[in-house]
Amino acid sequence: MKQMSLRSMFLLLFTIAFSIGLFALCYLSFTNGDDWTSFPANRHIYKNGTIVNAGDITDRDGVVLATTEEGKRIYNPDFYIRVSTLHAVGDLKGFIKTGLSTSHWDTLTGYNRVTGLFSAKSGGNNIELTLSAKVNTVALKALGNYSGAVGVYNYKTGEVVCMVSSPTYDPTKEGKEDKGIYINRFLSSSYPPGSTFKLVTAIAALETLDDAETRTYVCDHGTTVEGETISCMSKHGEMTLREALAKSCNAYFSQLAIDLGADTLQKYADKLGLNSAAEIDGIKAKSGRIDLSNIRKVDLGWAGMGQYTDLVNPLGYLTVMGAIANEGKAVKPYLIESVTSADGIKFGSSSTDYTSQLFSRTTANKLKEMMRYTVSSTYGDHRFPGLSVCAKTGTAEVDEGITPHSWFVGFNMNDDYPLAFVVVAENAGAGVGVARTVANKTLQAAKELF
Repeated sequence: MKQMSLRSMFLLLFTIAFSIGLFALCYLSFTNGDDWTSFPANRHIYKNGTIVNAGDITDRDGVVLATTEEGKRIYNPDFYIRVSTLHAVGDLKGFIKTGLSTSHWDTLTGYNRVTGLFSAKSGGNNIELTLSAKVNTVALKALGNYSGAVGVYNYKTGEVVCMVSSPTYDPTKEGKEDKGIYINRFLSSSYPPGSTFKLVTAIAALETLDDAETRTYVCDHGTTVEGETISCMSKHGEMTLREALAKSCNAYFSQLAIDLGADTLQKYADKLGLNSAAEIDGIKAKSGRIDLSNIRKVDLGWAGMGQYTDLVNPLGYLTVMGAIANEGKAVKPYLIESVTSADGIKFGSSSTDYTSQLFSRTTANKLKEMMRYTVSSTYGDHRFPGLSVCAKTGTAEVDEGITPHSWFVGFNMNDDYPLAFVVVAENAGAGVGVARTVANKTLQAAKELF
């Protein structure tokens, strides 16, 4: 009898231990299954550490950007298509963390937590992007030897038609690993915005000051604040907000920022999402940094015109352009148009989604008119044939003795081509130069999509 009791106790303890172990295994499999499956040693989807068993990635026109053939991952045969779309598609080794081959490996391979890699046996899922390989190629060629980022999206639907990061490289070649080639500068970088930030200061003013449009300040090659000089390239004299934006007057916007106050300017930078990490199809971008706490007046003046310690992310700033174009409420950008299984079943189609009302329609329409005037009176409409561009340049100072970054941001006001854009060319000088040229060439290619 005693022996039976011991056996029963042993069986009970064994059953409890087995149940606990089974529960722990199920729990760990559910919570860590993604990491275990995506480990490069998994031969079901990897070979020699590179992902091979995955579906196709195509652009908006069906151009195949990456596919699997006989257990080998293949990129598009055209060099410029390969390199201009690489940061969206991703590399074989997973070094580009924001590339779809890494960020959406589960979708591409057909993995899910319920069936595991069952559907991977049939080749995984195909992803159709909103990107245009043609437009990406034009943008990359336009950037030339400059590092930087180009982003263009349809501000009515949210489709990202261009996302280019430079420097880039050919994923089919083994070669020298230059610094920064794995970073998607459109998603994972932040830059001083220079004079493009004057748009944020203008939004804060139009939202909070009754006399924002008629308020004047004087520019005498700059202005003096607390005994320190904030310089300006020209002696603009007395100006209104509209004139100051067109001439990109540092003196005007520094004085305007000081009168607005740090709290107000900080409020609108936060409200516009410049201190938050933007997101596109589950891929988090780097957040900007606008920190005006415990700031001196003179530094607030510099911050209001896009210098001081201001940093913005290109994707986040593209959304702000979309908000101005869309009467204060932006359409959220997206990159994945749809997902189709190997059996031809389409699922996961994207749809248009909006941010909250970031600022009033009245403010958006007033600023839109000012940006349109800036192009027509300063940059020249002839530089953007067939378009009605509203824009702002930026010449962002970096370290002393180093050529500034070149910015050009804005949107096309004509609803026939509802395109918003952001261009930053590192160390390329004035925004009216390289960045403007890149923007026009990219927009000319993008309008052919309509």
